[in-house]
Amino acid sequence: MSVLEPQYEFELDEALAKIRESLQGEDMEKFRSDFLDYHLYDQAQIYLALAPEERIAMYNYLSVNEMADMFEIIEEDVESIEAYLLEMNNQYAADMLANMYADNAVDMLKQLKDERIWLYLRLMPIEAAKEIRALLNYEDETAGAIMTPEFVSIVANQTVRSAMAILKSKAPDAETIYYIYVVNVDNVLVGVISLRDLIVNDEDMMIGDIMSERIVSVNVNEGQEDVAHKIRDYDFLAVPVVDENNVLLGIITVDDIIDVIDEEAVSDFSGLAGVDVEEQSENPFVAASKRLPWLITLLFLGMGTSTWISQYEGLISD
Repeated sequence: MSVLEPQYEFELDEALAKIRESLQGEDMEKFRSDFLDYHLYDQAQIYLALAPEERIAMYNYLSVNEMADMFEIIEEDVESIEAYLLEMNNQYAADMLANMYADNAVDMLKQLKDERIWLYLRLMPIEAAKEIRALLNYEDETAGAIMTPEFVSIVANQTVRSAMAILKSKAPDAETIYYIYVVNVDNVLVGVISLRDLIVNDEDMMIGDIMSERIVSVNVNEGQEDVAHKIRDYDFLAVPVVDENNVLLGIITVDDIIDVIDEEAVSDFSGLAGVDVEEQSENPFVAASKRLPWLITLLFLGMGTSTWISQYEGLISD
């Protein structure tokens, strides 16, 4: 009879005490053993809870790749990333950004001043800087602004065996491998195939014979809310992004769309409530003053409705 493993539970205070002990003792081996044993999300919570001087010590113990993985989580959880980047050595910060998925790195860079953006781009490897610079040029809240160039593409005139070899080599850098996109020599999107299709079909089958030519894509200039609705309606995990000539430029994954849907919901709720629901205000008088115009408007609307109903009170009672 097998013994069940105890369920993983994370206690932030307990984890913080353990990590602080190894940081204070300058015990890199113990720090790495303890810290990297936690789930990435839990690593991010520890990092955010530490004091600036404690985080600065961490940068000496974690590689840029390890920090990049963690910042993929942190980028979604904090309002401003600038303070954390400024704690780092400039080269360390640039290398970390270069090792993140390009769309997430762009989201972080857009929170910074132009001179710091260009500083990091100059310090990055040329290829990473080129990808990030291209995404920075797209208008905000468009498909181009939230897409990632890290995807897997193949051609139609190759076998499943050949396609699987390409997939294995590119998978570590791809944001998702569930969909593989088929392009021609001009990088025009001509088909799509799922990972499942590659696995279940014979290795000698040609990609052109098993790919789907019914492709749902989005234009690079399409609004992000329209993209979100399309992914939701078709229940996709990712959607390809193309230009006016149907050239494949990137993909948008469902996790990026979840962020868009969250932003849309917050915006709609803020409009209904007459306040910014994400804004944290310490002063209740400031919060009240921001709602006052809406409250006055609702008061007059209520008075008008009451007056209008009173004119028909006799008719209503009959």
